[in-house]
Amino acid sequence: MRSLLLVMIALLAGSAASPLSAQSSTGCVTPRDACEFFDAYLAAFNHRDWDAFRATFDDNITVMFDRPAPPDRRDGRVAVEEFFRRVFPTPGQPSQLPPPLQPEQLLAQDLGDVVIVSFHIRAPGEFARRTVVLHKTPAGWRVVHIHASSDLAAR
Repeated sequence: MRSLLLVMIALLAGSAASPLSAQSSTGCVTPRDACEFFDAYLAAFNHRDWDAFRATFDDNITVMFDRPAPPDRRDGRVAVEEFFRRVFPTPGQPSQLPPPLQPEQLLAQDLGDVVIVSFHIRAPGEFARRTVVLHKTPAGWRVVHIHASSDLAAR
């Protein structure tokens, strides 16, 4: 059940001339700086590196969580961190990490200072969709929105 919760909550994050500038079945390629940020974001989640993961959030982040959590929106860093903290190990406690999230059919849409990354995640008996919106701020790229939805019927 915990691994299903982890997959369900999992997140997880183009060129300005073309809004559909990058597509990959294994990872984000372009725009390079945003994709490097997205890769670091996903690595932090997969390794359950809480400090690195939370550092990717914008202070005004919003997240649309799906089941088994309450299917609702969380607004702001405090509310989002409170929810995600449940799937990270307690500091100092040993834990078994779940299998890493492996995005499929990843698409990065470059809109200049905003990049929308969408992808699928497959798990036994489940097909999940994720959208991660990145915004380039003076401090660098940040996650400003995550949308998660899942279908229990495997595809």
